[in-house]
Amino acid sequence: MSGGSALNVPEELKERIEQAARERNENPSSLIASALNLLLETEQVQGEEVRRRLASRSGKTVRNDRVMAWLDTWGLNGEIPPPKCE
Repeated sequence: MSGGSALNVPEELKERIEQAARERNENPSSLIASALNLLLETEQVQGEEVRRRLASRSGKTVRNDRVMAWLDTWGLNGEIPPPKCE
């Protein structure tokens, strides 16, 4: 995709973009493109993580009291094995 696109943004936002671009010695279009690219990359990573987590769900759980009992033995000579999912 090449060329430009007109964006309708509130005047206050336009002023903030122009100010930020001046501070970075960039033109507003480059600043907007960088910001949108970062936003889209972040959303892609977050979406992939959500999909990964949903795919890993097995429907099995471990009761909290069993996890806490296991954690209470960490670092001790008699550490018990981790509880099993049910």
